[in-house]
Amino acid sequence: MVDTDKLINILKQGIVLIKFRSLKSGNIYEREYTTHESFLPFKFNQSSTSDKILCYDVEFQKMEDIDISSIESYTPLEAIS
Repeated sequence: MVDTDKLINILKQGIVLIKFRSLKSGNIYEREYTTHESFLPFKFNQSSTSDKILCYDVEFQKMEDIDISSIESYTPLEAIS
């Protein structure tokens, strides 16, 4: 089980590699995401009680929501100051 509060905090600090299973296809993906303010033109607050996490896909430059239950692991890659 993923510690949602911890993941939300790490996403705010920089880029995180998230490994998750697609709910549609069942395929496993690894993508780089963040919610660091330097990537987003707006601010938002995320609730740790939600069943989804909203984050920015660094490569495809778009927002995505990931179902918390589909996350298999995550690895912080780069902290941004």
